[in-house]
Amino acid sequence: RLFIKSSKRTDNPRKPPGPWKIPLIGSMHHLAGSLPHLALRDMAKKFGPIMHLQMGEISTVVISAPQEAKEVLKVHDISFADRPEFLSSKILGYDNLDIAFSPYGDYWKQMRKICLLELLSPKSVRSFGTLREDEASKVIRSIKSSNSPVNITDKAFTFTNDIVCRAAFGKSFAHQDRLITLINGAILASGGFDIADLFPSLKFLHSLSGLKPKLIKLHNEIDQMLETIISERKQKRANQSTPVGSQLEVEDLVDVLLRLKESGDFNIPISTDSVKAVIWVSI
Repeated sequence: RLFIKSSKRTDNPRKPPGPWKIPLIGSMHHLAGSLPHLALRDMAKKFGPIMHLQMGEISTVVISAPQEAKEVLKVHDISFADRPEFLSSKILGYDNLDIAFSPYGDYWKQMRKICLLELLSPKSVRSFGTLREDEASKVIRSIKSSNSPVNITDKAFTFTNDIVCRAAFGKSFAHQDRLITLINGAILASGGFDIADLFPSLKFLHSLSGLKPKLIKLHNEIDQMLETIISERKQKRANQSTPVGSQLEVEDLVDVLLRLKESGDFNIPISTDSVKAVIWVSI
């Protein structure tokens, strides 16, 4: 299901069909008492594949059919490229410097190009083939050696995290367990609907809801960890004799971003916060 959100008012009052609304809260009561995706499924059956919901101050269009989603994501993707700003993405993403929530513009285009050409290129993906095979073998051995029921969900989560962390930081990453704990905390803190995000003009709600101080605390600890990782990697790059990126040394995510930052070959300089934001959203 695809959500398109906009807090901007337009002169065109025409909106897609949707459920009845209550003043101030809009359509939010229709999502109460049920899992959101199930409630949206049931409403889409009644109101169609393009449906309008008023979520507090946020005007929201929900797309629930493949063909209509293709029109939004592929055919008219530029028209719908702007990302909504959420408190969690603003704080955890270094003021939306990551790729997922960065506003559409020159910076986003530059970072997207870096991801496509450097981080997600076929050559880069192939270079981590041995890593993926190694981690898969560990999971299989762990399951085979277990004498009790195995939680496959936990195994899959650990498998994914191990691959991502090794690809991002290399084998010598010493803070992985704590980082995964922080990732879980960030997912729990930023998941679902927060009342402050639905009423962006009421800034005091960010503090009253308790979410803002929780996110700031998470961000500060994450930032310290990423700062330590980047500092250690800079020192390693300065001391090693084999050039990073050569055939003898496989670059991980941190190496790639630092190399690009140091090159200075971009119209918009890559800051340390940009590096941290891309690392964070990648893991």
